[in-house]
Amino acid sequence: MDFIDEITRIVFGYVYDSLGTNNAINAVHRAMKDFGELGIIIKRLRTDNAPEFTTTNWSNKKTYKAKERPFTTFLSKNEIIHETTPIRSPQSNGKIERFHQHYTKLFYANDKKLNQNELQHFLNQYYYYYNFKRCHSALQNKSPFQTLQKFLLLFS
Repeated sequence: MDFIDEITRIVFGYVYDSLGTNNAINAVHRAMKDFGELGIIIKRLRTDNAPEFTTTNWSNKKTYKAKERPFTTFLSKNEIIHETTPIRSPQSNGKIERFHQHYTKLFYANDKKLNQNELQHFLNQYYYYYNFKRCHSALQNKSPFQTLQKFLLLFS
């Protein structure tokens, strides 16, 4: 599960063996801590419509009633607004989708099967490169961390 700050483009991600609600909550908790250490407070979270995130009861196709789920309850308790993307519109999550395109290429270059810990280690190396070394044209050829530093200076 990957998280990207829309302003600075700083990204963190966490590998799990399954995509369940408890893991989604754990990932948000970890992201809150990691972003918080950089001075970034998560106020809004956009997810796709996967079952671990959604508030809609799709099993009742006639009414589509919204139902509070543990994930949305966790976000509410932490004062985080939950947005979901429109169905079949990955462009509404463009920044993280673009990020995924970049690191997917790494997996094609690495044909070795990785276990969960090895994958997390491999991705952490990429997150470090992406956050601290890789310059982004959308950030005036600065890295996400350099952009964060600029914002911290402006607001301190």
